[in-house]
Amino acid sequence: MGRELYSQRKEIKYIVPLDKALAVGEQLDRLLQRDEHCMDGPYLVRSLYFDSVNQIDFAEKLAGVMDRKKVRLRIYDKDASLCKLEIKQKTDDRQQKLSLVVSASDAAQLSHGNIKVLRKYFDSSRTSLMAYGIMAQGLYRPVAQIAYDRLAYKYPMYDTRVTLDMNVRSSESNMDIFSQNVCYTPILRENAVLEVKYSGKLMGFLSALFSQFHLTQGSYSKYCSGRPVFYDFNY
Repeated sequence: MGRELYSQRKEIKYIVPLDKALAVGEQLDRLLQRDEHCMDGPYLVRSLYFDSVNQIDFAEKLAGVMDRKKVRLRIYDKDASLCKLEIKQKTDDRQQKLSLVVSASDAAQLSHGNIKVLRKYFDSSRTSLMAYGIMAQGLYRPVAQIAYDRLAYKYPMYDTRVTLDMNVRSSESNMDIFSQNVCYTPILRENAVLEVKYSGKLMGFLSALFSQFHLTQGSYSKYCSGRPVFYDFNY
């Protein structure tokens, strides 16, 4: 535990109707290689988002601030063997993601708002220091749990990764990332989220594919969309 991961890529997003998403997925299966975790179908992603006492990350996203961040805890397919605390920093269409692999027990503590468990990673992880500083200074706490089913594809040139996220749902009441009894609210019923991440430039055949299906690039935040109760109450 305490292993750090780092990535820096451009990111573009599309909101795709479900019927069209299935057709896009069929074409991606012909053009790209599937991630090893979804060879037999989509895998589950669960993310627990944290925000400050004054909800700064939520507010900056709504305001369209160019330089912004998100802090989240992520697990895959209810798998306790890989728990990642991530700081995602974004400037326009460029993103930098710092990840710290933590133990399941520490992930459980974080989901209850106990950030002190990060101190044990200080000696070996700069990401833990950064996350602790952000969360302590802003009095960060868990605010929303987002889940979705993901198909992921990869292409070696320009570190290209394409993901298709379906059945996006959220909870603003259950912050236990390992809970088996989360009452989710659907936040994308008729659409999927297509994300394309790459370094350098977007491959031409992918641009052609998106043009073929008349996909329009847009801005979408699972985190902000996953907080309808907070939004309706405060805005």
